[in-house]
Amino acid sequence: MEGIRLEWLDGPDGQGPNPATPEEWAAIDDVLVGRGWMSLNRTLSRVLVARRGEKIVGFHVMQLVPHAEPLWIEEAERGGTLAAEMADQMVKFLTDVQCRGWMVTADSPFAKKLCEDHGMKKVESPVYVAR
Repeated sequence: MEGIRLEWLDGPDGQGPNPATPEEWAAIDDVLVGRGWMSLNRTLSRVLVARRGEKIVGFHVMQLVPHAEPLWIEEAERGGTLAAEMADQMVKFLTDVQCRGWMVTADSPFAKKLCEDHGMKKVESPVYVAR
């Protein structure tokens, strides 16, 4: 840790006490893209950066990624196209607001099929949760 300083960077729109510069976002994004990770939604992310001098040598991201669930349909309404239409409308909304990604916990075979029908990819990495 000698010579390293930790600093929080906030979104570029003036929210938060330390807005990141375009150059700082570009440096972070270069690492993300180079590793095959999604670029950040800058409004919904806060980044703890490690610096040696002015160079970013590490970062840890806190980001908000929407969960597009639960989806519930009354039993008498199941079997038609209502769930699929609602899923289509949710995907349209998330796309329209330029959401960088979203997650779904697919607790049923039908939810799994809806996710696959919308081109979602099953996460292969271990997922951990804190409550």
